[in-house]
Parts: sequence; structure tokens; C-alpha cells
Amino acid sequence: MNITNFDSAQAITEYLTSDISKKLTQAITENGQASFVVSGGRSPIALFNALSQVDLDWSKVIISLVDDRWVGNSHENSNELLVKTHLLINRASEATFIGLVGQQESAFDGISEAVAKITAIKQIDIMILGMGEDGHTASIFPCCEQLTDAMSVDNKNRLIATKPTTAPFERISFTLNEILAAKQVYLPLSGEGKVSVFESASQLTDYTKMPISAVLNQHNALDVLLSK
Repeated sequence: MNITNFDSAQAITEYLTSDISKKLTQAITENGQASFVVSGGRSPIALFNALSQVDLDWSKVIISLVDDRWVGNSHENSNELLVKTHLLINRASEATFIGLVGQQESAFDGISEAVAKITAIKQIDIMILGMGEDGHTASIFPCCEQLTDAMSVDNKNRLIATKPTTAPFERISFTLNEILAAKQVYLPLSGEGKVSVFESASQLTDYTKMPISAVLNQHNALDVLLSK
């Protein structure tokens, strides 16, 4: 885990825009394509807008989501809508997007279809993670019944459906194993509250208390970017 402190959230955005662009271009050069898996929420909007204007061969980039709420893709809480609004525009409109949410009534019924859709992503080149105040990451919440399966080293499934008790909506999410297998993971965190949660999580040995702690302590190519 590499930890870098920045003066502001804007400074983090500027750094990530440059570094992600370089890594996407490198992956395209080496493999003919690149995979870029992102998180939702308000925090990455500035980054998405900046990346959308970067001059690279977006036609060779596959973009997907770390997780999403099981809502329609026009719903205000849809991560897919967020990405389509702020990232898949300008130059990045040429990228291929793979959404996770299907037409099924329940996320638990939609897993098979979602897994089939992400077969185009052999391995994740770049992932942007988020973290909640409770230490959840992706849609792996400490409160959900699916926590053990989502974090199990024996779980060979790439995606899992979850139903948190402390947040609305069923969710679909990449599993911990898939997060740990990503070639490069970024965790940008801004604000004293998020930094404090990060500091607590990084000290945990019981990863189920704060699922992000498993990533902090086990990922070999994790860059944590902090600004208070």
C-alpha cells in the first residue's frame, strides 16, 4: 500500500487524471485494450469529467462498475447513470461500457447475466475504489448477510448480490477476490472523516468489521490518496 497526502481533493483529481491516462495507454500498448472499473458516488465526478477529455484511444477501453444499486439505469441512485453522464462523454464516449444491472426484479436473480456480460474483462487493469464511513467498499457492507461469501478466499465467483441493512437497495458487486486481483487499485479519500476511518481500518486484523481493511492490508498495488 502506497499512501500519498495531497493539499486538496482537486490535487488528487489532477494526479489521478494524469496517472490513470498513462496506465490506460500503457495497457492498450501492451495488450491491445484496457479495462477500467470505477465506483460511483459524488466524489469521482470531477475525475470522470476530467478523464473524459483526455486524448487517448478510448475505443480500446472497456469501462465497468465496481458495484451498483439494483435500480433502473435512469434512477437517480444508479451508478451506471452517473458514469454515462460524467465519464462516457467527450472523447471517452468511444469507450465500451458494460453495466451490471439487468432487468430482473432482484439482484440475486441477475447475477448470472451480469457475470456473462463481464467475460470481456479478463483482468481488471485499473480500479477506482470508494469507502463508506462504516468501512464498506464496493457493495461489501459489514452489515450484510452476504459478507462472508463476498470476502471468502474460496469464492470463485466474480460478482455477488448483497442486501445491506444499513443502506437502501439490493446491490451487485465485484467480490473481494476480484478487487485483490486488479492490477492497479486507487483509493482516493477526502475529508477528515474519511481519513479517520481509513486510519482505523488500516489497523484492523478482523477484516469483517470494515471490509476495506482487507484491501488495505492485502492488495499489492494499492495507491491511497488522502486530503483532509
